[in-house]
Amino acid sequence: MMNTEWISQLAGDVEKRYGKETRSKIFGDINSVKNNHKSVSEWFENFVDRMDELGDKKFLTAMMADRCPCRYAEAEEDIKNLYEESKNLEEFVSRLDENGIFQDKVELRGNVLYATKLSWSDCRKLLGINGHSHKGCYTESCHCYLASHTNKQISDIFCYCCTVGYYGKMFKNALGVDVKVEFVDSVITGGAGCTAAIHLPEKNT
Repeated sequence: MMNTEWISQLAGDVEKRYGKETRSKIFGDINSVKNNHKSVSEWFENFVDRMDELGDKKFLTAMMADRCPCRYAEAEEDIKNLYEESKNLEEFVSRLDENGIFQDKVELRGNVLYATKLSWSDCRKLLGINGHSHKGCYTESCHCYLASHTNKQISDIFCYCCTVGYYGKMFKNALGVDVKVEFVDSVITGGAGCTAAIHLPEKNT
């Protein structure tokens, strides 16, 4: 189901900056979107295309990251404990990888953790949950309910929610400090996976 409360928050942010007419052009009547693949796909593709037309990527990517509605509290606690117990970042990332709860492919370069999400189909098999009921270009690879409905490649603006926003909130909650996160790529922008660069604070040994 569409998270209409979250979408309304995004719409409110756009309206504050650009007015009601632009809000209507981008979001339309959210409550009229039917719970089927065709209706959601048409709404989502219009939503992303109209955001792109604003030409205000800095504002839009920050909005998507700040408004990320998803949280994985169990992973946050796991990250916190492993970070505190590890002598250095290399040990932390190694233990994070071995632990398995993070469920991402990880690689450390300096103090930057590159995290690549498993495909949705691989992740749900690990978790033992059902997949998306609809069929589209990215239903087996994209975790996001909305984005998994798109039938075409879209810009990277929307993906800042599930990368920069999701990981930024996760690591801030886990480590107690603001953590810089950069978008690298995603499956619906043509990437092999959904990857973010997470700048970890150095460990004081």
